[in-house]
Amino acid sequence: MTWWAGFRRAPVTFLTLVLAMSCGHWVQGVLAQQHPATTRAGLESIQIRPNVHVIFGAGGNVTVHVGEDGLVVVDSGSTEMARALLDAIKGISPRQIRMVVNTSADLDHVGGNAIIGGAGVGLSPDPFGDGNHATVLAHENVLRHLSALGTNGAESPFPIKMLPNDTFTSRYRSFYVNDDAVQVIRQTGAHSDSDVMVLFRKADVIATGDVIDLRQFPVIDPQKGGSIHGELEALNRLLTEFVVPGVPLVLKSGRTLVVPGHGYVADYAEVVEYRDMVTVIKDTIQDLIDKGLTLELVKAANPTKGYRVRYGSDNGPWTTDMFVEAVFNGLSRKK
Repeated sequence: MTWWAGFRRAPVTFLTLVLAMSCGHWVQGVLAQQHPATTRAGLESIQIRPNVHVIFGAGGNVTVHVGEDGLVVVDSGSTEMARALLDAIKGISPRQIRMVVNTSADLDHVGGNAIIGGAGVGLSPDPFGDGNHATVLAHENVLRHLSALGTNGAESPFPIKMLPNDTFTSRYRSFYVNDDAVQVIRQTGAHSDSDVMVLFRKADVIATGDVIDLRQFPVIDPQKGGSIHGELEALNRLLTEFVVPGVPLVLKSGRTLVVPGHGYVADYAEVVEYRDMVTVIKDTIQDLIDKGLTLELVKAANPTKGYRVRYGSDNGPWTTDMFVEAVFNGLSRKK
């Protein structure tokens, strides 16, 4: 029912559909065979390209790009796991950490900024600065959220070294490091108002942050600027601009690899399947709204049927009901 619904409701070719059914988990299996996972400091890591590794278990997924200029690290995990993450990074390469890129302001993506960044040196070191610290790059809204005053006007609860020291608001921030073109891509308004994705063009790897969370339905946080419209825009943009499928030679390993904010490393087929899932649910809820159903009646109609077993949850920080409510409110809001 899941794949048939996606086939009926989403504009994908039959070949793409077949890939979505068969190749996504196959990619993870091939990666595991070619580059067995290693464990260090209690964290699991896998080498997905000769110079790109992914570390799991430190909070959000952490991508490490290795080269002669040093290390580019996408996300820094949680504060609690920062020391373990630093040990895991050192296990990958002894080179210096030169840059940390935060894909959002979520604490499981920025919590290790002080420790991970403090262990490195910036791409353009400040000779007058107070000690070494890697460049920590993020959308400007990350800095705004982390430096915001606490309750009753108290100071921000986060230390200065946890804040990004380089921010941007433009559509892209591009630079060349480790013999690779790196593009930090603004994708605000999907999960939150701080989303960015990081594309390593030569390595052909893109880290999406929480635009994709393969453990569950996408976390859309309207209180932080997220929306169903922004989420679908991000997923469609990934498929049309950045992620290249392994066709026509589908049995070869060549394809863009996608590192989600959480969950296993994926490829074009998995992004198609995820996008189609979000599209089908969005269209289903829109149909129910057009019929005049209230939020409670929409929830009772089970618009996530066919996807709930794989992506849904009835408890925890992000439940199926919360996802349906976020979509409902986003679609009901006057344009």
